[in-house]
Amino acid sequence: LKQLQRAATHSAHRASGQGGVMTALRSFGAMPFLLMLLFLCHSAPRTVATPVTDDGSEDILRVETYEWLGGEELQMMTHALPEDVEGGIDNLPSLRRSQSGSAARRAEASDESAALACEDCEAFGHGADACGCGYCGSYGKCSWSCGKDLERAPNANGPKCNPKPVDEPLLQAIWERPAWRDHRLDLKPSEGEHPCFAGFNHMISNTDRCNGWVRQYPDIGSDVVFLNTGVQRYSNFTLKAVVGGHINVWLEENSSPLHEDISIKAANIYTNQYGIEELKPAADSSSWMEHECKVMGSMPFMYTCSNRINILVQECQVENAWVMQDDYLQNFPNPANQNSSSNFDIVFYMCHELLDRTPNPYAAANTFAHELAHVIQGGFGYSFNTMTEGGATWLEGPLLHLAPRPMIYAWGFRDWNRINAAHFYANTKEWNSRKFYQIHAMFLTYLAQPELLGDDFTSALQNYQSFERANVPWGRSAYDYFLQMLETGEKPHEFHPVTMETESSQNAFATALLNYRVAIAAQCIVDPALRPTEVKYLMPEQLRDHPFWDCTSYQTFWSALSSSVEGASAEIHYGGAAVFRLVAPENATVSMATDADPRVRTKVLAAGSKSSGHGAEVRELLPGDSTTFEGGAREIFVVQVNVDPEGELIGPSDRPHLWKRSAYRCTGSCSGKAWWAGAGEGEQYPPNQLSALRSPVMQLPTEADKLELSFDAMWDMEGLYVDGSTVGSGCVAKGYDGVQVRVRVVSEVDGETTELVVVSPESGYGDGGSPNTAALHALRSIYGDDSPCSDFEGWTGKSGDFAWTSQLFDFSRFAGKNISFELLFASDSADGGEGFWVDKIRVHAGGSLIFGDGSDADAMTEHVFLMVPKAGDVGKDDGVPVVTVLPEGYEFDRSLAKIDRTLSAPWSAQWRAPTLAVDPEASLGRAYLGWSYAAPINDTKTALLHPGQEACMRLAAPF
Repeated sequence: LKQLQRAATHSAHRASGQGGVMTALRSFGAMPFLLMLLFLCHSAPRTVATPVTDDGSEDILRVETYEWLGGEELQMMTHALPEDVEGGIDNLPSLRRSQSGSAARRAEASDESAALACEDCEAFGHGADACGCGYCGSYGKCSWSCGKDLERAPNANGPKCNPKPVDEPLLQAIWERPAWRDHRLDLKPSEGEHPCFAGFNHMISNTDRCNGWVRQYPDIGSDVVFLNTGVQRYSNFTLKAVVGGHINVWLEENSSPLHEDISIKAANIYTNQYGIEELKPAADSSSWMEHECKVMGSMPFMYTCSNRINILVQECQVENAWVMQDDYLQNFPNPANQNSSSNFDIVFYMCHELLDRTPNPYAAANTFAHELAHVIQGGFGYSFNTMTEGGATWLEGPLLHLAPRPMIYAWGFRDWNRINAAHFYANTKEWNSRKFYQIHAMFLTYLAQPELLGDDFTSALQNYQSFERANVPWGRSAYDYFLQMLETGEKPHEFHPVTMETESSQNAFATALLNYRVAIAAQCIVDPALRPTEVKYLMPEQLRDHPFWDCTSYQTFWSALSSSVEGASAEIHYGGAAVFRLVAPENATVSMATDADPRVRTKVLAAGSKSSGHGAEVRELLPGDSTTFEGGAREIFVVQVNVDPEGELIGPSDRPHLWKRSAYRCTGSCSGKAWWAGAGEGEQYPPNQLSALRSPVMQLPTEADKLELSFDAMWDMEGLYVDGSTVGSGCVAKGYDGVQVRVRVVSEVDGETTELVVVSPESGYGDGGSPNTAALHALRSIYGDDSPCSDFEGWTGKSGDFAWTSQLFDFSRFAGKNISFELLFASDSADGGEGFWVDKIRVHAGGSLIFGDGSDADAMTEHVFLMVPKAGDVGKDDGVPVVTVLPEGYEFDRSLAKIDRTLSAPWSAQWRAPTLAVDPEASLGRAYLGWSYAAPINDTKTALLHPGQEACMRLAAPF
């Protein structure tokens, strides 16, 4: 039974490919049961009926089908089990426990009989392996209790155990990404190597990855030509210093002594060449640089064949600093070689203008930490911007045990509450003054508490990335998987993708967001003894006395001035929050309106009361609920978060039809209505579209003089743009958005597509003004990197000044076959035009009309391709699986189409006026004065103060 369970569970959960299935077959051997059937099926398109309407100007489609891109997936696996194994695979773990005797006998029967199974730690009287690292009783930050600290005994509470996860490689790829990469590339750290380059020596000496080549650098004082990516010019850079053995400081030829002084000092601070205790963020880390790599992973030296970081101090014509993932991944997945450019390395660009404005070496060193965190992240793949920036901002502050980035950094704003209520992924000055850096960094800071995810698993969350374009994570696709640990208390021992919840707001991500906002509100309770005691309602200990938000800016109700508040609410964007403050009410009753939107979750935080002895309490209220906080005067915060389960998804009800019958621009040779792929009249078509206008299946005759498809077409799309970039297998691109015609050959047996062919009109699609430039960038979402150039052809730009053209296609190669043809429209994330029109769609066989205008043309349907990663798919270049399943018909709202949608949940409260003798502060009715935070960055003043000094500022009130 032990063998059966191990093999069956292995095969059932290895849904990422056939390798797991073959392993399972080998494990079964001659066991007396039958592995019956494995179905490897392509995900068949689903059809969704939609109403037909006709407003006199356009008809929307009657039928819309969805297809998920990404190839095959393991759909089902069934087993015939022995008669005494009831309930099937799902019940095997519990059956094993009840039928195979004690935990001791199970351990003896195991292949690794010397190791206790970690799941049995508690059965033997030990603590659970909470860190999932292979030691009974592991807990806390999972360092010394997991044997990572060699100076301390590994876990005095219990013995080493065998986690033996069924899907260990997949789990390691998710939860231990640096170790997984080291394993895949055979990178073995040597004693004494810096954590940022651990494994470099072994890679050079014992693997063929760099073929023995190591990038060489000249002596200090020598010049090398680099590309200045700020002003796009090649310049001479002089090597001024090599700091800590791993940081080259290069100065462009027009640099000043100040630039040299600040950048070298910053490198010394970052590597802590000064040996300053305050620059050691943890007991086992001697510098910011060392700690950064210990937590987040090593630098991507496996792609550069170098163990140096290159700081390029240069003119940029902008106050900024940056790194470029394309620098060190120029030849991905292969590394640099002796012919590689000098920029094909780990390069950090530091601008003169930034150093001139802030000549503070500590600030520059902190910028080093932030940008080099991006380098580490980029070595693991691609992710969404708010996660990578949030991760780097978490690193530059709390992870290095420094203060968080202040909310007034960079761009000013007038209203804290507007920032608080903004969309969680908004990143513009308009929506949230680009405070997404700080908001996400503080969310990761909250999660990194040892009692929640801890540093290591929070780092795994922000490092969950993929080099597979189709698998790049977005938003909850990462959070939903990792935050399940907050509910279970441990990381999983088997790989199971999680299904994203789209109906209920009671999910792990929603709960974590709400608790995070409660924890921020709890910082506003001045007396620590009156704050909550549960860690999930607290920020990390070093921040609890330092509120992240301006506590005085929350909408406040003074208990001495009234005895109630009715229908208080705020318009909250997805992932945003509203916090309301009741000052010192007694016996306050808070109630939710019955019509409050359930997608806005509300928790009420009541501080403790010294006079009554009540401790702090947190209670969640649903629509129609009410609760009373008894006792003396207590500070109360009503915390609300918009956790709409569809808030960051585009579902069937959100998706407007792209293709429609319309009279708009149907002039000249067009009469009545034409098919149009567009938005509204005079508007640009939406971004990130991949949608086909598809014909019904038709049988073409075997013999005919001519088999031809013809139609009239007109287009206005994003313009031709030949910049030398390539797509697919080295295809030179002529533009971005476009339309192409494809033919599907359909099986007579099961109706499945057996062949898919991109066809070209007799006059061609156009070459962008020069030979061999026919590819379209937007088609990368459907065709692979190894696809032929013909797959990327299509019309783009404009067909004159809204001029109709006649198009003709030869279908003779499809004679005698069942086919369906389609016009595939593709757009990228940038601006476009009004779209594409097609009219007079006809298929002729000689003189016979097989398909034509009228009822045939009306039978065309829209087919939407959803760019959704397949759950369980594993990236070929990183081995990382997709961890989240999206329900049918849903895709990620990557373009933030829903950014302006808000929800609200009105609430009311009644209370008794406080006893002023007990709490005189409750009688003080005060309004928020504060300064205006709207000052632009170049008007922001910084004062560096030492003991005994003072600075004066003039504050402008916002009224």
